[in-house]
Amino acid sequence: MEPSYSPAVVEHFERPRNGGHFAAGEGVVQAAAGSIAQGTVFALSARIADDRIEAVRFEVYGCPHCIAAGSWLSERLVGLTRSELRAWRWRDADQELQFPKEKRGRLLILEDAVHALGEAWGRLIP
Repeated sequence: MEPSYSPAVVEHFERPRNGGHFAAGEGVVQAAAGSIAQGTVFALSARIADDRIEAVRFEVYGCPHCIAAGSWLSERLVGLTRSELRAWRWRDADQELQFPKEKRGRLLILEDAVHALGEAWGRLIP
């Protein structure tokens, strides 16, 4: 059975946005979730300014759905506060990207990466 790809997945997979990472430095937070053994790893880095996310970069090991989710997410997190980041749930991505049911577990890993980014951000606050 061939996986089905929504138009949003195709768009973000063929033209991913914000790939890569920010070098460690002032105002930069980084986090990751997943493992090669699980078949999915999401690594996120964000630049923080004025208590909001200014920019996000992502790196993904996984299927086309995961690459698309990382790209999509990198645009959606910009402008969020730490509390909004910590409240983010995987269903937001699923609603937009329409993952097949058998791949939704990968979105839980994405949610873990987002929440880990919020925890890393918390360590920046004096």
